[in-house]
Amino acid sequence: MAAPIKEQKLSDITKILGEHEHFILTTYSGLTVDALTELRREVREKQGRVKVVKNRLFIRALAGDEKFGEALDGLKEQLKGPVAAVFASEQMPAVAKVLVEKSKANQKIQLKGGFFDGQILDESGVKQIANLPTKEELLTIIGRGLNTPAQKIATGINEIMASLARGINAVAEKNQNG
Repeated sequence: MAAPIKEQKLSDITKILGEHEHFILTTYSGLTVDALTELRREVREKQGRVKVVKNRLFIRALAGDEKFGEALDGLKEQLKGPVAAVFASEQMPAVAKVLVEKSKANQKIQLKGGFFDGQILDESGVKQIANLPTKEELLTIIGRGLNTPAQKIATGINEIMASLARGINAVAEKNQNG
């Protein structure tokens, strides 16, 4: 029978996996408490979550969720040594950017890989996701795209109105002079 504390930890990990469908695995050994706290804060700002995990419990949690079925063997390879799982949902590119920047600034944070959209990621895959636009950036791009036709229509209508006003003004001047 498993110890109640292990069962509770397994339940916690399973719950997090249910809430956050994507994750990145990274090392954290040697980080100061302040550095780990700062990492957690920055990831939380991007709607992510950092959790130091026991590899065997994490593997058990993954095995209990069918969406990780075929990816499980590849993920086991990444779960060696002390690992922190950084969970994300819709904001995966933003969370990945935080981790990539932190790994450049601190050699103790090394990207191991992860899981995104049904695919196992290696370190380069995490870096590619970090280069994707965030949700806010995409909304801005879409907003600009939608706004451009409206601006052109408004400019066109203003031009028509100005031409009409000039035409009416010219007719009025001609009638006054004529």
